[in-house]
Amino acid sequence: MKKIAIAAAALGMSLAAAFTPATASAEDAWPPRKITFVVALGPGGSADRTARALAQRLQDELGTPISVVNQEGGGGHVGHTYFSQMPADGSYFLATSIHPYISNAMLRFEADYTLDDFAFINGQWNDYDLFAVNAETPFKTLSEFMEAAKAEPGKLKVSVVPGSTGAINLELALEAFGVDKSAVNIVTYQSGGAARTAVAGGQVDMTVLAADGTLSIAEYVRPLALAADEPSADWDAPTLNAALADNGLETVPVLAGSMRGLAAHAEFKKNNPEAFQKMVDAYKAVLEDKEFVEKLKGQKIGTEWLGPDRTTEIIKSNFEVLKRFSAE
Repeated sequence: MKKIAIAAAALGMSLAAAFTPATASAEDAWPPRKITFVVALGPGGSADRTARALAQRLQDELGTPISVVNQEGGGGHVGHTYFSQMPADGSYFLATSIHPYISNAMLRFEADYTLDDFAFINGQWNDYDLFAVNAETPFKTLSEFMEAAKAEPGKLKVSVVPGSTGAINLELALEAFGVDKSAVNIVTYQSGGAARTAVAGGQVDMTVLAADGTLSIAEYVRPLALAADEPSADWDAPTLNAALADNGLETVPVLAGSMRGLAAHAEFKKNNPEAFQKMVDAYKAVLEDKEFVEKLKGQKIGTEWLGPDRTTEIIKSNFEVLKRFSAE
């Protein structure tokens, strides 16, 4: 009888373990032995630099190594798809330009993911798009560039990243100035770094990219306009709508620029809310580290803390704008 009782007790313990919710063990085991950040854009761009800087500091905060992998292609779609297929146990995070690339990829492709499949954690570096020409070109205003495009269709080249707000803001500006899209040669690059290198080196005449990220090549370009509500202290250029108004043209909607940040699987947040909150708290903590913040500012990387709710609100509200103005 004693042996039966011991066996029954052992069986009971085994059954209890088997029926313990998976979330409990996952919460206790998080963070895992290794975390991977997926960057859905190419190396060298602002999203990649932000992800790598964050990973280096955040791994100390969490006490677990964080590696960064680039899965570029399709304006972020390849990387988003890759991330969505990875385990939703908190070992993989999407550390990239979470806006507008996810939204634009959904609008351009038959994506197997929706915004609801992501649990957005923070939009750390938010930017507005800058229209900038190579410093050796003769153009002093955006109007001059547009007039030259009209006069010699197909001659001028503009670099953009597919799926970016820069690509959409370019089309909005062309339309506002009455310039057919085919009048400029739009050259696409898979990262902001590559698109900036192209304009700095003179391979293209103009680029429309995140303004903060373009500061790294400021000496090689001339700013023409900023797609923002207000001018920037960093760039001697009017807003896009001011440039349009100066030419007696109708203004266009101000579309928010790139948002570099972090997202988890929605399933991870749902099944492991405490573990998800651990990541939120750790991320917030590193952005409250004054030494780390100063280091990021020295690298021209944003340090904003929006948090999950505000980040999600911006992304979802801008999705409606992108649906109206993104190219078919």
